[in-house]
Formats: sequence, C-alpha cells, structure tokens
Amino acid sequence: MKKPMIVLVAAVLGTGALNAFADRGDRENLAACTGSVEQALGEDTRTRLYGIQHRRNGDRLRLRVYPGEGESQTLSCWVDDSGAITLQTSDGVALRSVPYDGAEQVTLSE
Repeated sequence: MKKPMIVLVAAVLGTGALNAFADRGDRENLAACTGSVEQALGEDTRTRLYGIQHRRNGDRLRLRVYPGEGESQTLSCWVDDSGAITLQTSDGVALRSVPYDGAEQVTLSE
C-alpha cells in the first residue's frame, strides 16, 4: 500500500516540476503583448490568451481582444528572439510591426 502511494506522490511532484521548467518566457511575452495591445487600441482594452505556439524564430500568442469601444477581434502577437513584437489581425493587417532597419536590403548594383 505504501509503494503505490509513494509512486503517485513522486509522479505528481515530478509533473509540477516539469510544468515550472516549461515556461520559456511565456509570462513575459504575454505581458509585452498585452502592453502593445493597450498602446495600439487603448488602455481600457481587455485581452484573453487563447494559445501559444513556439517557433524557431520566436513565439506566436493568439489573443482575443475586447476594446473599450468597438467589436472584439482575434490578434496574433509575434515575439521574435530579440524581443521585438508584431501585432496582426486575423486578416493579416499589422497593427504594430517591427521598424525596418535595412539590414537585409538587397540591391542589384554594387
């Protein structure tokens, strides 16, 4: 009777420890995205997280946004590895994007 109880307690504690290590900065990304949404749509905007996708070049957070005035909408908040944030509507319209620095500019003349 003691052995199954010990195994059960160890499994529960192990699962809790794994969840703590699996964060990957999601809380910081959510706080940054929420701040960007408030800058773009106003301080009285509420957000709700629907999902997070981790990619090689950054993370995508799907947010449902409820502005103080107007209809709710679904936004994608892309946070790249450097911490830059891009907000896009479900139609692909950028509400806020990373400024272009010209670093990857291609020219035909030398």
